[in-house]
Amino acid sequence: MIDLQYWNIEHTAGLILVLAEVVLMPGIAMFWARGGMRGGEPPSRAYFVTERSFVMAAVILTAIGLVLLTGAMQDGAGRVLATIGATAYFFGGILVVAAEALALTLGFDKVINLIAVYVITAFLAQVVIGVALLQSGMVAAWIGWATVVWNMAWLIGFAIFRPHDIYYPFAHHTAPLLIGIALLLK
Repeated sequence: MIDLQYWNIEHTAGLILVLAEVVLMPGIAMFWARGGMRGGEPPSRAYFVTERSFVMAAVILTAIGLVLLTGAMQDGAGRVLATIGATAYFFGGILVVAAEALALTLGFDKVINLIAVYVITAFLAQVVIGVALLQSGMVAAWIGWATVVWNMAWLIGFAIFRPHDIYYPFAHHTAPLLIGIALLLK
């Protein structure tokens, strides 16, 4: 039997954030299986569409989860920063979903600038959400700090070491997964 009292906005946000990672994993596995890190081509168009669809679905679920997280913070500290972070991620998500969809026909080289805007926006948005979590006390402080440090480290690392190769979708879903688990366990 499902305990309906357990399911509030925080738990629902947590579930969706965890689900985003679950949905992302097949896309990442397909990318690795085809040797995508080494520039390997997908074996078929259907394979490529399926792989990228998992990535797009994960971005959409993460955006929904972050918006719900903002809703859970509406009555307390952190609500302004959470709203800014979720809104920024939402708009960045729109860009990357559009870029991923366009890449299916045009290729990634034609949409790399849209993807770069998403990468920067997603990292910065999650930094702001991490600070909002610190302000709100909704989850343990270390989760807020981990979110801030994880996203800043990736952003700075890409800027310094890999400015022309910055799109690794798992990097944008790790902190939301951690937040989601914390919300579910709350």
